[in-house]
Amino acid sequence: MSKFSFPHITLPNITIPGIDQLPKVDLSKISLPSLHSIDLTSIDLSRLNPSAVLQNPVVKQATEIGYTAVGFAVLGFQKLQVRRVELFDAMKARNNTAQ
Repeated sequence: MSKFSFPHITLPNITIPGIDQLPKVDLSKISLPSLHSIDLTSIDLSRLNPSAVLQNPVVKQATEIGYTAVGFAVLGFQKLQVRRVELFDAMKARNNTAQ
């Protein structure tokens, strides 16, 4: 296991009231677990049938929900663009009448 060392940081101009009353933490006693890599080479994807997965009703429903969400997002963006143009035109007309 590897140990981490933290540099000593001094803050000469900062005083925090009550900082001396906080409990002290010894970071040298804290050890982080080592992360092991996952070996994906042993997974056999040749037996996977993509058409069977796509025919699953849950997958179909999730796909339709995704398409619907993207559609609503596109419609919302287009509506936002229309509102932006309308606002710009209204501000332009208001500015022209003020002169």
